[in-house]
Amino acid sequence: MHGPVSFEIMAKDLAGRVGRLYTKSGVVETPALFPVVDPRKQEMPTDVIRRYFGQVITNSYFVYRLAGGKPVQVKRLLGWDGVVMTDSGAYQILRYGTVDVDPDEILFYQSQIGSDIGVILDLPFDYEEPYDSAVLKVEETLRRAKRAAAFLDKLNMLVVAPIQGALHTDLLVRSTRELTRLGFHIFAIGSPTTLLEEYRFDLVLNVVAEVKLNMAREAPLHLFGAGHPLILPFAVALGVDLFDSASYILYARDNRIILRNRTLRLEDVKTEHLPCSTRLCDIPVKELKEMPQQERAVLIAEHNLAILREELIEIKQRIYEGTLWEYLEMKARAHPTLYRYLKNLRRYGHILEKFDPETHPEPHGLLFFQDTTPSRPEPARHQMRLVEIEPAAKKAVVLRVDEKPYNRSWQYRLIKNIAENDVHVLFFDPAFGIVPEEVADVYPLSQNDTEGENEEARAYLYEWLEKYDVVFTYNVDIPLVSKKVIRLRSLDDLARYM
Repeated sequence: MHGPVSFEIMAKDLAGRVGRLYTKSGVVETPALFPVVDPRKQEMPTDVIRRYFGQVITNSYFVYRLAGGKPVQVKRLLGWDGVVMTDSGAYQILRYGTVDVDPDEILFYQSQIGSDIGVILDLPFDYEEPYDSAVLKVEETLRRAKRAAAFLDKLNMLVVAPIQGALHTDLLVRSTRELTRLGFHIFAIGSPTTLLEEYRFDLVLNVVAEVKLNMAREAPLHLFGAGHPLILPFAVALGVDLFDSASYILYARDNRIILRNRTLRLEDVKTEHLPCSTRLCDIPVKELKEMPQQERAVLIAEHNLAILREELIEIKQRIYEGTLWEYLEMKARAHPTLYRYLKNLRRYGHILEKFDPETHPEPHGLLFFQDTTPSRPEPARHQMRLVEIEPAAKKAVVLRVDEKPYNRSWQYRLIKNIAENDVHVLFFDPAFGIVPEEVADVYPLSQNDTEGENEEARAYLYEWLEKYDVVFTYNVDIPLVSKKVIRLRSLDDLARYM
């Protein structure tokens, strides 16, 4: 990476993190969203945006066209004194096929107009792009990136390298690995707009996971065009640090009101007030419907900004608590694609296990649910640890108890009083499966509540019990076929076999 380190991580949970991105105009706390501001037409007063966000993004190509290619001060143009990120005009390529500006020229132009974070001019494409043309666009984007990397030190801003490939995994991986080696300050995932508009959150998140797996671990990651509370926590959980979106104003023009778990059309509201607590929600719905469209759009846009800010604050707090997964559980029920993705996230379980911290400064009890437990990193991590544990005896007692930590229960004390060290005590946990007595009080084995049973953990239990000559069971059903299993009606019966 060129220049001094510009990103500092303060807290982590799953692959998500709270961080500080240092720019020449100030610090951006991540995860952060950059509201899109159009330099040609500012429908939303910048002082209103400033109430909720300290950073914005604008289109340097529009500025370039407005100024006839002459350098102007972008902050003065926008009436903004915070951090400014500028895009390069690539979205216009996606919509119209081309822009009349040289890639090197527009990158230097962003630095000249005072941008804090600039983006190279890539060649984006949507997820329906045929493979042959996608290859050409990825290769051209990489060529442009290599040219830009040669003069990063000459630019007075952080520079973003967009990663292309969309749903073509091999191209996505190649693009990620090649760009990572070039030393850009920030990386971004391009072209998800169409998928987001169609609520194909699962496909977008698959792309995020593939990128995160193949990029430089310490670098910030940006997801273009993501601006709805439904996808933000999932993207953060997979490692996205930065977002940008015009959703707040685009939705407002269409009388769409962003809520934390859905989008509500004003014409569908039947209650006297909106079901929220922003300034907009104090206004009677009847009065909102009778307002002039422009006045109403500004009010709804401010509300949408407030909700997006609220969502990001919630995500940050969850990361500090170490309860981001529990938050995903709640959000996943808001849309089928998110729920399906959370259940199948085990496909990328190695990513979460790799990035997720094993503990937190102030650990909280975890909540496990039967349908999503196999996707969580904690059970997989526990099974990896079991490889390092050897049976402490030839005989094992497997039991299920309610008290935690398990090795402080009266049942455990009674077993030890009867058999001392002649048996290895194993507890059955519905989320983690087998829990040997030696690790029963290790976090989070004794700091969790579980609904339902993890069938994968039970299957691993059967494999683990093959290590013993005799297995005693109490208060748990373990139908082993090829093993000598003795079911104890009472723990006192254990004395007969010692």
